[in-house]
Amino acid sequence: MPLHPALSQDADPPSPSERNSAAAARPVQPLTVEEKFKLYVEDTYGPGAWLASAAAAGIRQGLNSPPEWEQGMKGYGRRFASSMGETAIKNSVQFGVGAALREDPRYFPSARRGILPRAWHAITFTFAPRNDNGERTFGASRVAGAFSAGFVSNAWYPERLSDTSHAMSRTGIALGGDAAVHLFHEFWPDIRGAILGR
Repeated sequence: MPLHPALSQDADPPSPSERNSAAAARPVQPLTVEEKFKLYVEDTYGPGAWLASAAAAGIRQGLNSPPEWEQGMKGYGRRFASSMGETAIKNSVQFGVGAALREDPRYFPSARRGILPRAWHAITFTFAPRNDNGERTFGASRVAGAFSAGFVSNAWYPERLSDTSHAMSRTGIALGGDAAVHLFHEFWPDIRGAILGR
């Protein structure tokens, strides 16, 4: 999930402890379709996507999930390809729907103070991102992408895992993963600052 470098003009009221009030006050320039496409390509085929799929495949290899794919390099390769395939489907649908509906694919941190309000902002941003006008809107593109990946991947999962309930489970995991990424983007600057003593 791309992160906007400045704090957002959040729908929440500004607080005295706003981390960068000057940056937050600046209008946010909407992205062109070409800029959104570049973000899509980076998120889908860039180094981060490969590393994330490699890690996910490693975890599933350790859990032997699904066991029908067995172990060894062949099993790892199937798990890696599955993760990359789901990412490609999810992000492709998300890009297409988001571009059509003029959704902004970037994450904008909260200007509120406190862990819980900021965590709530990060989680809800998964389902209510901004549009090109800077307004919060229903994240139809993210939901459509997660559902598409969850159901299309039925085509290559073992038969016992290629039903509606498992597809819905994969959809939920995809949306939960997006929320986790938003939480990371929201709090990592503070964690990094604490580590570096800033």
